[in-house]
Amino acid sequence: MDLAFKEKIDALISEVAAVPDLTTKVAVLNYIQQESGFLLWQLEDEQRIDEDSRDF
Repeated sequence: MDLAFKEKIDALISEVAAVPDLTTKVAVLNYIQQESGFLLWQLEDEQRIDEDSRDF
């Protein structure tokens, strides 16, 4: 993983961890999980399309 990305992710996690309101913290983490899951799904789909195009 690129060090710059890791540092940004770690900073975001630290910022969320510092939120005192548990409800807000849970909502933010759920949102991050939802968005990252969707991004991962898109990337995996692009990877499958790329692999399929190489088979021809």
